[in-house]
Amino acid sequence: MEFKQLYTPGLAHCSYVIGGKNACVVIDPSREVDRYIKIAASLGLPIKAIIETHLHADFVSGHVELRERTGATIYMTAQAKAKFEHHALADGEEILIDTLLIKMLDTPGHTPECTVFIVSDLERGKEPALAFTGDTLLVGDAGRPDLFPDIKEELASKLYQSLRRIEGLSDNIEMYPAHGAGSLCGKMLSSKLSSTIGTEKMHNAALQIYPEEEFIKGFLEGMPEAPDHFSRCSEINRKGAPALSKLKKPVGYAPEEFLKLSREGYVVVDTRDHLAFGAAHVPGAVGLSLKGNFATFAGWVLPPDKPLLLVVENESDMQVALKALYSVGLDDVAGYLAGGMAAYGASGLETAGFESISVTEAKRRYEKGEIILIDTRLKSEWETGHIKCSGHIPAPDVRKKYKELMGNTPVAFICNSGNRSLLATSLMLNLSGMKNVINVIGGTTAWTNLGHPTVAKGEDDCELPVR
Repeated sequence: MEFKQLYTPGLAHCSYVIGGKNACVVIDPSREVDRYIKIAASLGLPIKAIIETHLHADFVSGHVELRERTGATIYMTAQAKAKFEHHALADGEEILIDTLLIKMLDTPGHTPECTVFIVSDLERGKEPALAFTGDTLLVGDAGRPDLFPDIKEELASKLYQSLRRIEGLSDNIEMYPAHGAGSLCGKMLSSKLSSTIGTEKMHNAALQIYPEEEFIKGFLEGMPEAPDHFSRCSEINRKGAPALSKLKKPVGYAPEEFLKLSREGYVVVDTRDHLAFGAAHVPGAVGLSLKGNFATFAGWVLPPDKPLLLVVENESDMQVALKALYSVGLDDVAGYLAGGMAAYGASGLETAGFESISVTEAKRRYEKGEIILIDTRLKSEWETGHIKCSGHIPAPDVRKKYKELMGNTPVAFICNSGNRSLLATSLMLNLSGMKNVINVIGGTTAWTNLGHPTVAKGEDDCELPVR
C-alpha cells in the first residue's frame, strides 16, 4: 500500500494519499489540490476516491475541485447533508477501492457529522491496518465539542460515546488524525502526527475521563477561543468551494487608487513585519504579519463580505498570503499595493503609525503606572504565565472590548513575540481613534529571557484592568 501524509503549516492540518495497485484515495484534502494530483501522478495511480471525515471548520477543503479535475467520487457520511455530488455513506458501510477496503463509522461529537474511516490493505489481509480519525480522536486529545454552543453538552455526550466506540478497535491499528498541535480544534493536541489506537488508549487524557457526566463537565472546561471563521468554513465545505482557478486574480493599484478604495470600504491587510507596519502604514490597515499564524487570524478577524487589498513585500509574500486567505474562505482579494510601501511613501500620501517599544521600556513605564498593559495571547497562555496584574484580551477580541481601554492612559499590547500584539494594536488604533497605542516588541518571550517574573492564573493581588 502506498501512503503519503501531507502537513499544512499554519493550519496544522494533515491530509493523506493512500494507494493500492491501480488507484489511490485522498483523505481530507486542503484547498490546494495540485499537490494531490502531483502525488498521484508520481505514484502512477489515478485518484478514484476522495474521503471527507467531516465538514472541516478551520479551513476550506478542495474536495469539489479535486472531484471536478479527476472524476473521483467523494465519500462522506449522510449525516453531513452535503449539497455537492457525493456518495452518502451509512454508518458501518464499506467501500472497496482497488485493494483498499474502507469502512466508515459515524462518530459524532466534535461536530454532528464526524466520522472515522478504517482501512484494510487486502494485499496483506482483511484485518484493519489504518484509522483516519479526523477530529474525533486526535493524538493526545479529542476534538472540541463546543463549536455549536447551543448543543455543546449534547455533542460532548455523543463524543463520549464515540470515544467508547473507538476504544473497541484493535490496539495495533495505526491512527492518523486531521490535525496536530497548533490547531484550535482541540486544547491539548500533541505535536506528533500519528499514533496507534493502543497508545491512545493508554495515554490520551480524553479517553481517561469517566463516567459520561464527568466527561461532559470536565472536557468542556478550558476550551480555547473559537475563531469566527469556523462556522463559515463548515458551511462552505457543506456546499463545496469554487475552484481556485475560477477566482478573480488580484490587480495592482497605484497608491492614489489604493488609498481611495480603502476609503470606500475595501479592507487593507498589511502582511509586513510589526516593526515596518508600526513605522508607517496605510491608514486603517489591519496588521497581520505573515510571520504569525496568518491564516487563522485572517479568518478570525477579516470580514468575509468586504473586498480585501493586500500590502506585501514581494511576489513570494503575495502568493503565501493568497494561499492562506483562500484556505479560510476569504476569496474576495481585489488587489494589492503596486510597488509596496516604498511606492506609497514616495507618493507623499498620508500614513499612520504607532510607537513600538522593547519589554525593558514597557516594564519601566508599566511599573510607573504610565501605561495599561494588555496581554493578547490565548486564555490558556495567559493563565499559564503572564506579567503580574496585566490585563488579558485575546487579539481578535479587541474588536469587542476596545471601548473598555479608551482613555488618556496609553495602552500597550503584548503577546509572545509581537505579531498578535501587532494585530491588537492595529485594531485598537482603527476602532478607537486613539493615538497613544503601543506595541511591545519581543513580547513575553523577551520578558522571560531577561529573567523578569510572571504569575499564573489566580496569583495576581490586584484588580486587573480587563479580563
